[in-house]
Amino acid sequence: MGNAEMIVGTQIFPADEPVRARANWVPGPPSIAPELAGSVTIDPPGPFPAGSMQTLTLTYVAGRYGVDDTGTVRVCFRFATDQGQPQFTDPAADNFVSVTASNGAVLDARFDYKLNVRPFDRTLVIRVVKGYLREGETITVRFGDPAGGCAGYRLQTFADPFHEFQVLVDPIACGHYVRVPGQPTFAIVAGPVAGYACVLPTRTAPGTGFALGIRAEDRWGNPADMGGRMFRLLGSGPLVNLPEAVRVPEGASALRVEGLEATGDGTIRITLADSEGTALAVSNPLIAAPFDGHLRLWGDLHAQSGETIGSGSAHDYLVFARDVAFLDAVGHQGNDFQITGDFWSALNDLMGGFNTPGRFLTVPGYEWSG
Repeated sequence: MGNAEMIVGTQIFPADEPVRARANWVPGPPSIAPELAGSVTIDPPGPFPAGSMQTLTLTYVAGRYGVDDTGTVRVCFRFATDQGQPQFTDPAADNFVSVTASNGAVLDARFDYKLNVRPFDRTLVIRVVKGYLREGETITVRFGDPAGGCAGYRLQTFADPFHEFQVLVDPIACGHYVRVPGQPTFAIVAGPVAGYACVLPTRTAPGTGFALGIRAEDRWGNPADMGGRMFRLLGSGPLVNLPEAVRVPEGASALRVEGLEATGDGTIRITLADSEGTALAVSNPLIAAPFDGHLRLWGDLHAQSGETIGSGSAHDYLVFARDVAFLDAVGHQGNDFQITGDFWSALNDLMGGFNTPGRFLTVPGYEWSG
């Protein structure tokens, strides 16, 4: 018995030093196969205007293993969102969320800003605290439940064609969360036009061509459909080749007018007007002067997309930057620990395809996150 003391008629245990248990009890793969984790739907399916108040019903249907007592469903949202914060205490206030089980099981709901794996770290936690769910029974989550007077749940103010409430479940209450297959998405789209913008470069040299950018925006700044309208253009300063009017194609939210030119030194401004001549927007001033050896360019060199911690795809970000924001240069700076070899290769190929010398500079990169 090692160094155990011996007392008449008695042995004292243990006498040896304690031994730590091996860490082989932790299951490596998910505790259940994802295809057995159930299913989830969202109704209505959208699209919804950005920043609008809505009532959305998310229904989780339990899978093969049901949901055990103390099992949990997580509804996770991206870090990059300004949607309303779920609340569970005031049925008459905005963003009230109700949760119910079809079989009467008692549920507890809470919200945590950072509980899940990024980028879906904002988490609504729904735990079964009394009872359980069998296969086919449901948990219903009503965002903006109107039953108690709630005006709705406020959606984020920026457009996203593939907005996702990511749903995970720990059906056997062991702490292993499985992503429910067939995650539904819905579109958050721009609202009606609330204003217009005219964008010119900051500086140009006489005799050098430049372009005018025109875009329509909703109340939140999302590019909005101009509906095939015709606009008048009114210029001031040493300017030639400005068309008197332009017609925007149906469905377009932005237009680039090429071939403008300064005829001499001075300040150029362009006014966008409707067909009746009412001013809708005035551009920034463009200084026309001899080249002084310095370029004045506009860019966004530290952006992220939905492939890392941002929103939307890297492709859509580049399209927006070039064709809607009318930038001259952009970068993509995902956190270094999210830049895999495959993504780095794809990002370089993508940005290389958009890079246009003298027009649009694209700079792939990453953010050091040590």
